[in-house]
Amino acid sequence: MSNIIILNAAARKNGNTAALVNAFTEGAKESGHTVKEFYLQTMTIRGCVACMGCARNADPCTQKDEMIQIYNEFKTCDVVVFSSPVYFFGVAGPLKTCTDRLFAVFSKYGYEACQRKSALLMTSDDPQYEQAVDWYHRFTDNVGWDNLGEILGSGRTKEAYDLGASVE
Repeated sequence: MSNIIILNAAARKNGNTAALVNAFTEGAKESGHTVKEFYLQTMTIRGCVACMGCARNADPCTQKDEMIQIYNEFKTCDVVVFSSPVYFFGVAGPLKTCTDRLFAVFSKYGYEACQRKSALLMTSDDPQYEQAVDWYHRFTDNVGWDNLGEILGSGRTKEAYDLGASVE
């Protein structure tokens, strides 16, 4: 069974994005997977400062903040789920900041050691997903991750459940 982490950048804990996350989690858990959600809005995660300590001797980053919790889970996860509403044509800031900080593990351990599967759960009142989905595709393509799928839109809980249940 897979270990899954969800990086949830939604501002509202009980909003539309949360409904997709909850449905995905239910499907994944019912299929025997373990799921750990990180609610990024309440975590203290500073932006990458490009010090390159990760390439030298940091483990894996020189900054000591709550990102360490994600680094610890990332070591053993098989799947990373990106979850965010569309904010100003892109992903919410906490998700982008967290993703930028993942550079430390890629820099420290190499791209091959960081291979994962991924999925995207995204909502929007004004469905302009193109730029946010493009960011996700560029990220997964550049790091060589296997995209399991994308659920775009509020109310698509059945599809989110099915995606969670289909994780191998």
